[in-house]
Amino acid sequence: MNLRIFRLFLSHCSLDANLDFTDRLDQFTPNHRMMASWVVSSGMRLSYVIAMKSHLGLLAIFRLIKRPSNIKGIVTTEDEAFHRIKQSNPGLLICSDQLAEGNGFSLCRRAVKAVGDLKVLMVLTGDGADVALALESGAMAVVCEEDFLSPELEVMQSLLAAVNSNYYISSRARSRMQNPDSLVESPNALTLREKEVLVLMLKGCSDQDISEQLSISIHTVKDYGKSIRKKYQVKSRLQLISSLLARNLQASSRSDAASEK
Repeated sequence: MNLRIFRLFLSHCSLDANLDFTDRLDQFTPNHRMMASWVVSSGMRLSYVIAMKSHLGLLAIFRLIKRPSNIKGIVTTEDEAFHRIKQSNPGLLICSDQLAEGNGFSLCRRAVKAVGDLKVLMVLTGDGADVALALESGAMAVVCEEDFLSPELEVMQSLLAAVNSNYYISSRARSRMQNPDSLVESPNALTLREKEVLVLMLKGCSDQDISEQLSISIHTVKDYGKSIRKKYQVKSRLQLISSLLARNLQASSRSDAASEK
């Protein structure tokens, strides 16, 4: 999509319209101004609490947010963050899994319970970070600390997905998922090869990676990708992953509810 045309389109949209561009994120590279417009259009409250153990992580997040007045708290402990959340009722919580005191998973659960429409972006640290636990705790989007050291596209995608109530896991975070195979179980009648391709997608592999690992051409990989997206009725890889995560979490919630009865 041509960026100039897209900006023109966006300028004519009502700011309170509930626009969701998540399934189109892979068509262009957003800049800060574009990202700010998308956040406004989502209808989310423009206020944030940031809880990170790493001071470098705090600086990286702060750099992404162009209006410091929207930040209602920058803290390093779970209790301090929860106090700020209850005090300011923010629209977005950005937290790391590990904090100076307490942890991000516990904070996420407490925060979502306290503020029902709160969006959460979880930043994982270390190779043993638990993606599944982050999602189960209430995070909409999950990235790794290293994502802030590379071009900002994945971090921007994660933020945009979270504010639009879509699930997103960065490619680095997906590569650390302990059991991505469980996400592909569905009634969509995938072939064995399609399941293999989908699992590799969930692990964060590119089309080239999948081609090399399965010893098939990139053209064949793309054909499998089209077939998979058609069966899941989605238009992009990003939307596919979001859909799979949502289904998996809904199934887990139903299972937990049934076991409690």
